Amino acid sequence: MEQRAQLLSRLSRCNPGQQVPGMFLDAVLVSADARSAEVGGLARRLLGEGERLVESYRYPVAWMLGMLDVIGQAAVANGESYGEALFHCGQDAGRAYVRSSVGRVRALGAIASGLHRTLEGIPSAAAVAVNFGEHSYRRLSASSGELVFKQDMIGLAWNAGMVVASTSAALSMGPDELKFEGIPTDEDASSFLLRISW
Repeated sequence: MEQRAQLLSRLSRCNPGQQVPGMFLDAVLVSADARSAEVGGLARRLLGEGERLVESYRYPVAWMLGMLDVIGQAAVANGESYGEALFHCGQDAGRAYVRSSVGRVRALGAIASGLHRTLEGIPSAAAVAVNFGEHSYRRLSASSGELVFKQDMIGLAWNAGMVVASTSAALSMGPDELKFEGIPTDEDASSFLLRISW
């Protein structure tokens, strides 16, 4: 799904103005702690000195990528896939988002609107959450659609997990009801297609 070299390439291109909400960093730390206290401690060291996360504040995306790299490396050390570990972190974040106050409101809208309308709302949600990249959605058929991510510094694996888990949770779908295929369109997986079917 995604390799360490791709994440490190995106990390090398980050600038301090590219930011993510504290909620994203907090979700990554929860995933790191779930792996082990040691992994959680290593991830926390990447925060700014004395930094306390606030859900609605913005922080450098480089911090998030560094934390994801710690988790990915821990997964590889345990014989697991780097990309799958990032995907699972995204899933954790997606489920946490649906439990948040903003996420609950969006979930109520999703239930009333249906799956295409829910997916159509992801680009605007992404534009509010992060200040980098371009995001769009198009319907492919009555039961499929495609999200297009361009220059999204977080990358394919985490975003795929976030989208699939938050959408499934918001619509109370079972684990196998929503299928996806992630297709990178550049070398470092900052641009990609996320095809979703149901």
